[in-house]
Amino acid sequence: MRRRYRIALALLLALAAALTQIHPCLSQPDRPRPPPWGWDFTPEDWERLRVLVPLYLTVKTVISTVTSVLLLVILVMQIDIYRRTGARFSLGLVLFSASLLLYTIFANPFLHNLVGFRRIGFGPMLIIPDVLTLIASAILIYLSRQ
Repeated sequence: MRRRYRIALALLLALAAALTQIHPCLSQPDRPRPPPWGWDFTPEDWERLRVLVPLYLTVKTVISTVTSVLLLVILVMQIDIYRRTGARFSLGLVLFSASLLLYTIFANPFLHNLVGFRRIGFGPMLIIPDVLTLIASAILIYLSRQ
């Protein structure tokens, strides 16, 4: 039964990877592309966004930093529990907490600014948090199946 899930997951991931590679090839380069998700901004809309984005990034930085501190406390507590019990489940929770902590660190706009990515969504900083979420989800699924 587990093998079926693994095969289905592998096929789903392969299909998703293939579709992401095929889609740009099928688009017609001579036709102008529509704005993404139907976004058609007026100059006034751009001005409002220009004012709101720094506020959004500041709020996101504060929330992400507080979340990182809370996850660090959880990680320390889980490591202490693992040291006392030595249970594999506790080790899984340590790995899960560590993965979420790294997610909040890498998703923090302060880190993006620190390493030189000044705009939203450029470089590996866009992908790393999603990879860490994937790892955390896989660990949680593994722990749930035990």
